[in-house]
Amino acid sequence: MSRLKPIRRETLEDQVYRALRQAILEGRLKGGERLVQEALASTFGTSRIPVRDALRRLHQEGLVEADERGGYRVATWGPEDVEDVYTLRLLLEPEALRLAGPKLSEEELDELEALQFQMEEAASEGDLDRYVDLNRSFHFFLYEAAGKRRLFQFIQMLWSGLPPLTPLSVPGQLDRSNREHRLLVQALRKRAVEDAVHILRRHIRYAMEALLERMEAKP
Repeated sequence: MSRLKPIRRETLEDQVYRALRQAILEGRLKGGERLVQEALASTFGTSRIPVRDALRRLHQEGLVEADERGGYRVATWGPEDVEDVYTLRLLLEPEALRLAGPKLSEEELDELEALQFQMEEAASEGDLDRYVDLNRSFHFFLYEAAGKRRLFQFIQMLWSGLPPLTPLSVPGQLDRSNREHRLLVQALRKRAVEDAVHILRRHIRYAMEALLERMEAKP
């Protein structure tokens, strides 16, 4: 029965959170757009409580912004914000990988490869929300293995509230991202850590450039 998928057991809050997050990541909810709790509750057929709690979670991730009256809007990102975040990612994430690479066991590499396969499956099925979760898990699995708690915390902060992610908004980037993940796993299996670091740098840099180009192309 391996062809069957496990059933997700989610609360109403989880369902609202996932629906809103996917709409933001796919660009169906635009930067600066107001998120009115009553209207969202009516749309989802819920009370205000799960909507309120979902918005708080999205605010913690940086995907929505709160105003002085307690209302929420979709977070707005400009090119400078993207450059700031990705420049810091280029400094911290390759170093975390350099520290983690020699420590990874074969069992851990198997886990990493399993995440890579799941990402490709999610991409082929068009399950973008699942892809985002798996992509984060893939990268965080590597960085946490470095064994540097504060370094990992800084990286997590940078990932919180990334703008609509490049694989979801740039044509062709999803395939490229999956290909680079495969190359990264292959390099780590060969214990070619510096090759893996080079692949990761290229992966992050291309994502930044592609996202900036898309932002500049928008009217």
